[in-house]
Amino acid sequence: MTDIAWTIAGSDSGGGAGIQADIRTFHDFGLHGASVVTCVTAQNTTALTDNHVIPAATVKAQLHALWTDLPAAAIKIGALGSNDNAAAVLDFVGALPTKGRPFVVWDPVRNASVGGALGVLPDDTIASFLRSVDAVTPNAEELAGTWNIDAKDPARATGLLRNRGANRVYLTGGHGDTPGHDHWESALRCFSIQGDTLPGQGAHGGGCSLSTALAAATVLEDEDSAPVLAHMYVHQGLRAIAGCRLGKLGAGRPALPHLGWPANIRDLPRVVDAGKTRGPAFPALSHPIGLYAVVGCADWVRRCVEMGLDTVQLRVKDLPAPALREAVEQSVAATQGSNTRLFINDFWREAIDAGAYGVHLGQEDLTDADLPAIARAGIRLGVSTHSYYEIARAHAVAPSYVAIGPIYATTTKPMKFAPQGIDRLRRWVDLLKPRYPLTAIGGINIERIPGVMATGVGSVAVVRAMTEAADPFQAVADLRAAMHIACP
Repeated sequence: MTDIAWTIAGSDSGGGAGIQADIRTFHDFGLHGASVVTCVTAQNTTALTDNHVIPAATVKAQLHALWTDLPAAAIKIGALGSNDNAAAVLDFVGALPTKGRPFVVWDPVRNASVGGALGVLPDDTIASFLRSVDAVTPNAEELAGTWNIDAKDPARATGLLRNRGANRVYLTGGHGDTPGHDHWESALRCFSIQGDTLPGQGAHGGGCSLSTALAAATVLEDEDSAPVLAHMYVHQGLRAIAGCRLGKLGAGRPALPHLGWPANIRDLPRVVDAGKTRGPAFPALSHPIGLYAVVGCADWVRRCVEMGLDTVQLRVKDLPAPALREAVEQSVAATQGSNTRLFINDFWREAIDAGAYGVHLGQEDLTDADLPAIARAGIRLGVSTHSYYEIARAHAVAPSYVAIGPIYATTTKPMKFAPQGIDRLRRWVDLLKPRYPLTAIGGINIERIPGVMATGVGSVAVVRAMTEAADPFQAVADLRAAMHIACP
């Protein structure tokens, strides 16, 4: 069943912004787009020459017609045209049911990007919208003009807007000394979305498409990943303009191209937590990851070396400090002089002291670990990822490899993410493989290896498929053979 998303906005006769751009954006995310037209503008790539406001009664009729037959999973609100229309939309949003409520994104647009005013709302209406919607997506001009907030310090700016009642804020880039950087703040997270800076002056309809992509992504992905995907979607269009890959339409500012689901690593931003800086680059792997075993003690590390495993990870929990240090040292000693590469899960200090080949960190540990110290020690870094947000966060530290999972359900450890499945794994492999070695983990057994390897991932990580096998040596041989057959 196809999910439905609405745009409540104005019509752009040139097709570059407004509901025309919004519908194309929804389509690129695989959603059915419906529209509530608030105003009809006469504009092209150079100017807005007329703006006919739709009566509030007609706006209400459109809202009613859609809700009774085509209820939305997400709603984007753009130009409203008049105070009466704003009141009608605000009443509608306020009456939405709590259960099954669509995610509502407000683009507080004041002017068309080609020039010309689209309407300014009174302060009390603005305050009500800010409290009623789920996310607001101002640019620096809108932040200053509507709320008198300077965007030069993005983290401070989004915090101020949250203090005034905003639930979530996506502040679009070009502010201060960080062109190309966006900023997201919610009750859960506060982070910078750092994309590559592109030449040019942006695109007509970029703001419309950003807010619409954010709304669409909330239907398909977790809350933290939605702003990452929205950034990627707009960035790929801007990159196409900068590279002159498309024929120019009109004499003025180019309209943002709508190029489908973002799938190029050049559009993947680097997500950096507020108050943090981007991490150092880490050494490359000396060999392909291959079959990757995750084990819980030094004895199993020794057995992995005896079995000729390509890569092994020591993942121990709840050991007192002396026993932990001993386990790491014994594991490092077991791999010395072998072709088995050892990664230590979480305990980076012990890994540095023992001279381990690498460290593997989960997302929580990325916050606390001393990444520069790990890099200075010449130790490789692997990072676990489970979502677009976590992938972009890993991208910011340029790890030696990226682990993707869980592909299937697993009982090895509690997981807050549902199984990713083969289709999502394939999408992430296509995105990341040009830059990073990858391994897939989570519920992978010998029967599932052909499907996993067919994605091009290059490596699988196993736990119980080896440690719970009646004959681990034979299990490893069979797993390797299955990998080779699937990807010779």
